Amino acid sequence: MPRTFVRRAAVLAATLGLAAAASSTTAGASTTASYIGDGYPNNTHGVWCVQEIVNNWYEGWGPGSPRIAEDGIWGPRTKQALQQFQEAFGVKPDGVVGPQTGHRLLTSDPADPYQGRNGYCYGYLPTPAGF
Repeated sequence: MPRTFVRRAAVLAATLGLAAAASSTTAGASTTASYIGDGYPNNTHGVWCVQEIVNNWYEGWGPGSPRIAEDGIWGPRTKQALQQFQEAFGVKPDGVVGPQTGHRLLTSDPADPYQGRNGYCYGYLPTPAGF
């Protein structure tokens, strides 16, 4: 496993108190995952996934790119970063992770081990039926 993946897995496990949080197994059907954003239940795992994926996207901007805490807590900085991600990917920048934003988050970087159907985040982000 790449060192970055191992480091992030350890941080996630420590943050969420999990023994094997970054396993590569599918977490379940993402069409049942709750929306994430202001006024939603905001599953800690789902929020962490948003933070992780958006931070990976920011890294593509180069050194000094803004980062948000990967603490699983929904807040104004996470919302703002998500809105920037939504704008860049042609999704309405409403700061809510619904099916379209969830799909973009899960497909924005095929090399990211947390994304895709077999990634850790698949079961925690809402997606359109058929993804």
